[in-house]
Amino acid sequence: LTMPSSPAMAVVTHSAALCVGAAAMTVLLHRHSSSPPSTTDGSTAAANDDVISQKETKQSIIPNSHSDCFNNMLPTLPIRLSQPNDNLLIAFDTRNRNPTFVMERINNKKHYGGAAITEQEAAPSRKNKRFFEDKAIPEHHRSRNHHYRNSGYDRGHLAPAADFKTDSDVQDSFSLSNISPQLPRFNRTMWLRVEEFVRSVAEHEEKVKGDSSEGVETWVVTGPLWLPSSTVGKDKFQYSYEAIGHPPSLIHVPTHFFKVVVVVSPVANNNSGPTFQLKKFAAFVLPHSESDEKSNRLRLVDCIVRLTDLEAVAGLEFFPALLGYHKDGSGDDIPLLKELIDALTDDVRAHAKNNQLLLQDSNTKLGENGTPMPQGGAGISKRRQKKIKQLLRGDSPPLFQHLCKKNNACFKYL
Repeated sequence: LTMPSSPAMAVVTHSAALCVGAAAMTVLLHRHSSSPPSTTDGSTAAANDDVISQKETKQSIIPNSHSDCFNNMLPTLPIRLSQPNDNLLIAFDTRNRNPTFVMERINNKKHYGGAAITEQEAAPSRKNKRFFEDKAIPEHHRSRNHHYRNSGYDRGHLAPAADFKTDSDVQDSFSLSNISPQLPRFNRTMWLRVEEFVRSVAEHEEKVKGDSSEGVETWVVTGPLWLPSSTVGKDKFQYSYEAIGHPPSLIHVPTHFFKVVVVVSPVANNNSGPTFQLKKFAAFVLPHSESDEKSNRLRLVDCIVRLTDLEAVAGLEFFPALLGYHKDGSGDDIPLLKELIDALTDDVRAHAKNNQLLLQDSNTKLGENGTPMPQGGAGISKRRQKKIKQLLRGDSPPLFQHLCKKNNACFKYL
């Protein structure tokens, strides 16, 4: 036997040997599968339960393709999707034992079976509701009640119980897959007021548009964020956050929380499925901290963020079927509608600095009357600006606005 003369040649030699061995196994299996097994006296053996078919053996040892091989060997993904009811969907991350996001539909009576809702059903109680573990997730991956014991953190709802109209839906919201650890004062003051604001938006829009099937819908996506706490050098950042539980199963405590809210109305769809038109929107990010009544007080308008900035840090694309998908390989990969949303968000933020309510008409055209273009990053190209203006100057321009425009509630302290 001649030894390889170099490490590189050794790799080639061993690789070749592996390929030859695999080929030999294939040939051997083929020969066995082409003729039935024989007994010791030379006769053909009858099939029985003790004989594994060569076809099954071949499939178990050598997959039919490389993709089959990878499919058989893949680990499970860390994101677990569940939909407890028609108005709530949860994406749970088993790595940090927090929801990646929860999505809910608020105040749409036709999705409660189409029947009239009684007063008792319309105001279900939290009484006797208990937080429960999601048994569909393995114990060592799920959030558990004992993780919170003596931790100093509340079990904070991401989709609040008060958003739901039936007792069973309220109970669904107490799943720990819908929960993140929250500081008590944050959970019971700032976060509560944001939840109340969103609920008031949904209720107001329903009253304005009525209770018919042509009415509006309010959709909300809520989730945790982990953002850097400090800068440690040029283009270098430091993360710092706590975790609770018992190693190795720990729940990471978020540094921030976000909510994205859209109000939509259904449009004609020609039986091709539900189609919606955007009416109002907002994206909020709140720092997860104990509020101080004397200093560092925040208004809701101080927490609004550009949608594309939030998508960048959350790793999500919000309502892509409604707002558009990001495109790969193109110079302008951000959908035009999201550029417009960012521009209107910048406009609200600019007026908020001067404590103005932004009272001009909701259909003010982008680039006119001082309405700014998106201000994030290095800005956008002139060609892109032209496209956005063309979008607004069409025969049917988008008639949507920011939730904090003409809304005094956004200027109240949380």
